[in-house]
Amino acid sequence: MVINFFSVRLPQSENIKLHILVERNAEGNVIASVLEFPNTQVEASTQEQAVEELKKLLSTRLEKIEIIPVEIQLPQSEAENPWMKFAGVFKDDVDFAEIADNLRAERNIIDED
Repeated sequence: MVINFFSVRLPQSENIKLHILVERNAEGNVIASVLEFPNTQVEASTQEQAVEELKKLLSTRLEKIEIIPVEIQLPQSEAENPWMKFAGVFKDDVDFAEIADNLRAERNIIDED
């Protein structure tokens, strides 16, 4: 297995698009959280206030983090499908062909009903 790591730093002028989940709790407050960053959420009395507080929290957090894409190459499976060893076993078997024909005929009768 080969694992390649390389670091990517976003320039200050580059924007990233994130998804904010906004929901109301039982007390009527708004909870805003970022789907892409677990454990990043705020609670406020209004949606606008929650989103603004979340933006401030995110900008502070983004200053301290680094995004590192990881590429992992998985080994190609050399294993053959275990059922392939049975493929074609009854190819020239007259008895099996007769059984298969009878099964098809019964299935067609059932399908017609």
